[in-house]
Amino acid sequence: MTTTANKLVIATSAATLLVAGCSGGDSGGAAEPGLANPGDPASIAGTVRLYSYEDGFNDDYLASFHEMYPNITLETAGFGSNEEAIAKIQAGFEADVINTCVDEGALEAVQKGVYAPLDIARLENWANLWPAMKEMPGITVDGEVYVVPVDAGTAGLIYNADKITTPPDSWTDMFDPQYRDRVSLQDNAVTAIDIGALATGISDPLNMDEAQLDTVKQYLIDNRSQFRTLWEDQGEVLSQFKSGEIDLASGYTSIVKELQADGVNVEFAVGKEGQMLWTCGYGISPDIADENVDAAYALLNWYTSLPAQIYAATNWYYLPSNEGIIDAVTPEVRADAQLDTLFDLDNAIPASPPKDRDAWVKAWAEVKAS
Repeated sequence: MTTTANKLVIATSAATLLVAGCSGGDSGGAAEPGLANPGDPASIAGTVRLYSYEDGFNDDYLASFHEMYPNITLETAGFGSNEEAIAKIQAGFEADVINTCVDEGALEAVQKGVYAPLDIARLENWANLWPAMKEMPGITVDGEVYVVPVDAGTAGLIYNADKITTPPDSWTDMFDPQYRDRVSLQDNAVTAIDIGALATGISDPLNMDEAQLDTVKQYLIDNRSQFRTLWEDQGEVLSQFKSGEIDLASGYTSIVKELQADGVNVEFAVGKEGQMLWTCGYGISPDIADENVDAAYALLNWYTSLPAQIYAATNWYYLPSNEGIIDAVTPEVRADAQLDTLFDLDNAIPASPPKDRDAWVKAWAEVKAS
């Protein structure tokens, strides 16, 4: 394995995964009916109800899927957070393939029966995925695979370079009074509290004790007026930058890419205290109809195929889960998506669940209510 690949594998062990949701009952048996990896994609038919962040069913992104699997119908629905997705599914919303992220509750979703265990023999690209991604919380649980890791990336600071001429380099910049009411923080309990912890000098947020969590909660409450908005989905923060409503936000390289494409002069910076690494993926509901299982596996296989992975790296700067991406893209894409350097970090913080995620969610709810 190359040096670059080693860096990616080692650092991905610090990363995390995406959202999920299906029925709120106990996990059923593995999703197994149907043919195992049929060689003729056009022979696979069925309807898949996909529940995902909106990028998961972007029309341009899915173009190669529809070309490869012309007889599979996708019915799509989007959510703004994993918490929202899990709650909606437990309330009765029906989905077959569900998107999840490690930091947002992949393990919790598995424990609540949202996913069925997967048959890895039917995952065509499983052997080519970064090994460390396969061991993330919620991806593999008690020796069973429940979620296929698809992409990863880093969280940082997005700033309007026309308004902020000295690039931010610290999470404390999010709380600088000079930017008051011009800042947007992601409405995600783990991300927001991670940022608050790093800004207050706590270097290992995921292992905070109760007293430290209370300190961070109070810090965020005391600085609640710093934030003009708390953004829930990518469309919100895009709109806020485009309208000039904000000049600084927590966010991801994909947001920067899209804003730059629309002519907004934004840049991405990392906080010197540490940057969160995330990993997301997809799993199958235990309640899926037998006649749609083949189609669901086809969708999982497409997400980890090189056509899909190349699109994600090229258009969103995502770090794909398929090791083949390193040799499948141009040097320009490698540079833009930071494929050679993204995980060559000495300050990476895994975007994985904290020891007491429920306490973090409760603390963040109190911050929002303040």
